[in-house]
Amino acid sequence: DAHLINILEGEQFGSGFTTVNPNSKIPALIDMDGPNDEPHHVFESGYILLYLADKFKSPLLPEDPALRSECIQWVFLLQGSAPYFGQYGHFLTYAPGAKEGH
Repeated sequence: DAHLINILEGEQFGSGFTTVNPNSKIPALIDMDGPNDEPHHVFESGYILLYLADKFKSPLLPEDPALRSECIQWVFLLQGSAPYFGQYGHFLTYAPGAKEGH
């Protein structure tokens, strides 16, 4: 089930969300059918993609080591830009009057 986390109200810092992601960042998920049939917390966008692709044997995550390596490299490359989008959201929402470079 999906659960709405209202970041404008700061719900990512409480409401039990930090037990799923101690970094208080969205997205995060709980795989109720995780390893050893136990609930498993998964966070960070790139890792969520890799975890789900691996779990469901997706053709998007190749088995061939060379192709798999190339795929994972692209995921890491995209993850490198993610903080910039987060910063944009932060300054747009919480600090709209902040000036560039300050």
